Amino acid sequence: MQPKRCMVAVMTVFGTVGPAHANVSQPSQRALTSAVTQYLSDHGDLCVGKFTWPRVVTSQDRLAGTNDAIQLPVLERLGLVESTEISAPAAATAETDKRYSLTAKGRQYYLQKKRITLGAHDQPVEHDEDLCVARLTLDKVVKWSPPEQAHGHLETMVRYTYHIKSANWMADAEARKVFPVVDRIIRGQGNMLMSVNVQLHDGKWMPVLPGQ
Repeated sequence: MQPKRCMVAVMTVFGTVGPAHANVSQPSQRALTSAVTQYLSDHGDLCVGKFTWPRVVTSQDRLAGTNDAIQLPVLERLGLVESTEISAPAAATAETDKRYSLTAKGRQYYLQKKRITLGAHDQPVEHDEDLCVARLTLDKVVKWSPPEQAHGHLETMVRYTYHIKSANWMADAEARKVFPVVDRIIRGQGNMLMSVNVQLHDGKWMPVLPGQ
């Protein structure tokens, strides 16, 4: 699943810039490579938004085809979760609700690390755990936008390609099918462009985290 980028309002500052400031304010490939490397070192985990466990799938979820209803049975087949029935069917043909919990294998991929992601309407959501299926590292910085003022700092959007190391069970064809965004990111290694905003702080370009 493709990480959302933090979009911020920008404004252009008009006027002349002295030579010394111009040198500092124009980022180099090397400086931006360092900033993106730092960003991916701390935030390069590719996760699937399953923050809390156990998770319940109801018969209504299955009818609606929710993500959990589609994905959790596949994770169960792969040994990452296990299910228990939590309600009796109302009729002989009705399906029971199920509670899914992580197995010992699944807990190996349940990263406990405070992070902020962008949720509905690009609002920051803070959480402490998530099920993560791959890790991204930098391939190369490809391009960046002209620096502009944002929240009192010069800021540029950096576009980069990446390497990815995914969990071995993500080689399963059905897992790739039920996690299509993850599949697309895995297939895009070395070609797909990701983006991150970086700002100039005290002469150094630093990544901007979601919600900042």
